[in-house]
Amino acid sequence: MLDASIRSNPLMKLNSKSPSKRPASLQPLPLAVYLTGAVGSTFLVSAPQAEAAVTSVTFGFGLVYSAADGSSQFQTTPDFGRLYGYAGGPGFVKLGNDTFLSRGSVYHQAQYQGFFGAKGTPSFFASGTVIGNGSNGALGPSYFSNPYYSSVNLPTDQLNKNIGFKTSTNNWGWANVSWNATAKALTINSAYVESVAGNTITVGDIGAVPEPSRALLALAGLGAAALRRRRKQAA
Repeated sequence: MLDASIRSNPLMKLNSKSPSKRPASLQPLPLAVYLTGAVGSTFLVSAPQAEAAVTSVTFGFGLVYSAADGSSQFQTTPDFGRLYGYAGGPGFVKLGNDTFLSRGSVYHQAQYQGFFGAKGTPSFFASGTVIGNGSNGALGPSYFSNPYYSSVNLPTDQLNKNIGFKTSTNNWGWANVSWNATAKALTINSAYVESVAGNTITVGDIGAVPEPSRALLALAGLGAAALRRRRKQAA
């Protein structure tokens, strides 16, 4: 009788069979994962795109600046103003003009008071020194060679020394230089300028990687983790 009932009732016939296997439903990801992704995406869209503020520059007089050049102002490339100075006979080599002229200046150790203010030999700074915070001494003409004032001469060679300067547009910078006392020639090995006028720069800083690149990597990692979880649930 039971068999006859099953045959006469299609619904009972269907239920009498073993249930077929169906793919497991994908479980929704926790709300926190979606919120985290949304917040991260919003941050990347709305956050200002940081740029490296420190820029490598060259000067118009090239790498070597000697008493034979006779130049008095040097344009930075890219253009962040000029660095003033003088090189010429009979043996003058200086960087940074007098401060009252509102021109680019170099930090120096003031050793005598001249007609246009204090003058001296350049100040050399260790890596990590902050340039432009007002605590590094006097700004003005920095003499590497002066035939009339022995106190502002650099009589010995100086290799890979760091100096701090300010351009005519008030951009702070630092340069690595070498001085050949015999040839009276100054070599600019490298120079860097803070692209925002008035902002300080740190000796040794040659530019930073923009912050958004790290944020993008973090968000990409979050997406990969979510994808692995969904695949695991579908298996």
